[in-house]
Amino acid sequence: MDAAFYTTEIQTNDYANAQALVSRKAFSTNDINDVYYMYFGPRNDKELKRYNIAENNAWGLGGKKVTQCLQTSGWLNWLETILKWCLELLHKFIKNWGICIIILTILLKLAMFPLSKKQSLSTLKMQQLQPKIQAVQKKYANDQQKMQAEMAKIYQEAGYNPASGCLPMVFQFLVLFAMYNLFNNYFEFRGSMFIPHWIPDLSVGDSVWSWNKEIPLISAFTANTLRLLPIIYVGTQLLYGKVTQYGGAAQGQSAASMKFMTYGMPIMFFFLFYNAPSGLLLYWTVSNVFQMVQQVIINKMMAEKKAELANGGDENKVLPPKAKTRAKK
Repeated sequence: MDAAFYTTEIQTNDYANAQALVSRKAFSTNDINDVYYMYFGPRNDKELKRYNIAENNAWGLGGKKVTQCLQTSGWLNWLETILKWCLELLHKFIKNWGICIIILTILLKLAMFPLSKKQSLSTLKMQQLQPKIQAVQKKYANDQQKMQAEMAKIYQEAGYNPASGCLPMVFQFLVLFAMYNLFNNYFEFRGSMFIPHWIPDLSVGDSVWSWNKEIPLISAFTANTLRLLPIIYVGTQLLYGKVTQYGGAAQGQSAASMKFMTYGMPIMFFFLFYNAPSGLLLYWTVSNVFQMVQQVIINKMMAEKKAELANGGDENKVLPPKAKTRAKK
């Protein structure tokens, strides 16, 4: 095969557009030329979409669907796109991606505050229902179907939905997964410094100390780098778990599940996300800190509500009107 290779570079307004062209002569009786265009540059929508419309690039390429090579979060691509748009909007005014991440995190937590408050009210309502639930569990211990039916009846009369308390956590994990892909693939984060000598690149893990000597197991896990952000994250996550344990200790299987969520999950995530992009851990850490502040406020509200009920207040205040009516009947 007779191959030819050449490169060309076009520099316009500080924008470098370099491409390489590879061709070969036909190896049959027909006169056929193969032309290859190779793109070397950031894999992001801003740079690639220009090759979908012929008028927007010097090569006259159009309709090639080049942007389909972009990595996305799959079915969470819509959320990733929204988060990216919000960060880009903030970056127009604040030229530090780390500060933009902090501001976006606070805005997300403010938007989630009504749901967090509702979750805490549901927790208080669940505590009111505990005597009835325990009585049903004891009465129908040998009949799981009847037990579930009676508990569903209690929930319905009280206007309580056990799944409602999971909404803030589900939303937080959806954002986390979208952020993980965003920080791994958004080209603008590469080399973006937040704090010199600690977080010089938001697309990779932070670093406070590195060493050359190989340590069995530890070197393979840490890549010979001590990172501070994962440690701060674990500390805030454990503290947040203690703050959210409002209203008494759980019992039995619930207590074991709560203990795992409070202590086991943060430790597990420490190992999973030790080498994660520092931008992701920055988001998660700030989220924990800000949510702790919100939870302290909510806990104070719940303490006042609980004291009101304990001092002879109407215990049905947190229940819907239909529950009151049935109680009177």
